[in-house]
Amino acid sequence: MNSNEINRVLKSIAFFFCFLLFTSSSKAQTNLHEWENPHLVDFQKEAPHASFLLFNDKAALNLNNFNQSPFYKSLNGNWEFNYSDNLKNRPTRFYESNYKNINWNILSVPSNWELKGFGLPIYTNIIYPFPKNPPYVGEDNPVGTYRKTFTIPSNWSNHQVILHFGSITGAAFVYINGSKVGVSKAAKTAAEFNITPYIKTGQNVLAVQVFRWHDGSYLEDQDFWRLTGIERDVFVYALPTLSIWDFFLNADLDSEYTNGLFNGTIQLRKFKHNIIKEANLVVEIQDQQGKMVYTQKKHIVESQDSIQSIMYSGTIKNPIKWTAETPNLYNCIISLYHPSGKIIHSTMVKIGFRKIEIKHAQLLVNGKKIMIHGVNRHEHDEKLGHVPTKELMIKDIQLMKQYNINAVRTSHYPNDPFWLQLCDEYGLYVVDEANVEIHGMGVSNSGQLDTTIHP
Repeated sequence: MNSNEINRVLKSIAFFFCFLLFTSSSKAQTNLHEWENPHLVDFQKEAPHASFLLFNDKAALNLNNFNQSPFYKSLNGNWEFNYSDNLKNRPTRFYESNYKNINWNILSVPSNWELKGFGLPIYTNIIYPFPKNPPYVGEDNPVGTYRKTFTIPSNWSNHQVILHFGSITGAAFVYINGSKVGVSKAAKTAAEFNITPYIKTGQNVLAVQVFRWHDGSYLEDQDFWRLTGIERDVFVYALPTLSIWDFFLNADLDSEYTNGLFNGTIQLRKFKHNIIKEANLVVEIQDQQGKMVYTQKKHIVESQDSIQSIMYSGTIKNPIKWTAETPNLYNCIISLYHPSGKIIHSTMVKIGFRKIEIKHAQLLVNGKKIMIHGVNRHEHDEKLGHVPTKELMIKDIQLMKQYNINAVRTSHYPNDPFWLQLCDEYGLYVVDEANVEIHGMGVSNSGQLDTTIHP
């Protein structure tokens, strides 16, 4: 990171704290709209965790196809949609189960509504696309309202059901069967909600209202096309009352760059009314020929805490190493079993054994000097906007490899998780950016941030 980038980050942090200082001291905050209230970052949203899906058959893991999982149901496709060019014209009873949405349109999801004929795409860099007056965004604020009917299978009745949005750009207010289940204001990252208390077996109504601009838009001021809507996959998935919930896996090398050092932390989550009091948690590592090179089983007893962390470690002798030129990967399989041996569920991720170091100002991979030949990449397509299809991602990454590119910067926000899988598979080093940028706030002649706010 050069000095200009460091200064930019420091200015962003300084503005953010000034922003918090203002919002905590202003009496006007009590009357703010929800989409302009920085105290409301989200509501009932699940904490971030690793991206994965569960299967009840280990044979299905290699297919890497969510549709093969009995715990998964896609909500992609046609949704009923209403577009209001001004927030005053938005429907207000849209979330009611028996709401009569007369003359609504049909909109494919995921998509950006501006590229489907609703409103205009906006390209801007430093200048905000709304009056600069944080946390306010003004009355000229388009709103998109979505409705979708979906069914919950009867065999999910003893499970917890999670609603997953891969990314929603805009402030999103989410309802199930007339009840408010959550709020999210962060784009380019997943928004998940536990909808178990709100659903029923059979038909359910999902309603989402998205405000194009909100107080968080001040922190998402990147140099790119401003597009809005539900722009990544939407699905629901079911979890047993004791479930694999999160994990962190580190596939390192020893100091001689010879043997692999594996360390993993698996988190199990216990939901209310848990009926699984004991289980076995097994971690396996499989090479490219299907041979198991590591296996460790741990017996789990129900914890009083809702989140239980289990540690794993081991040495893998002389693994085939991962680099951008030789992207060798191993399968790491995580499985939860009943004490009887019957599988509860299983998931699989790919890991690569490598060691990344900086020595004497030189970047080393597995002890060898490398040169970075990198590019910036936006999730953008001239026809689909910010909807990153798998086919387009594969095309991008193939072009990069053909032109001897070995690194990519996710300018300027987290990318779809499938992109990171492709980088592992094809061999790309990744600079993974957070979705925070405040170009439009600028600096004064004194070098200080311009934090002037006009209530």
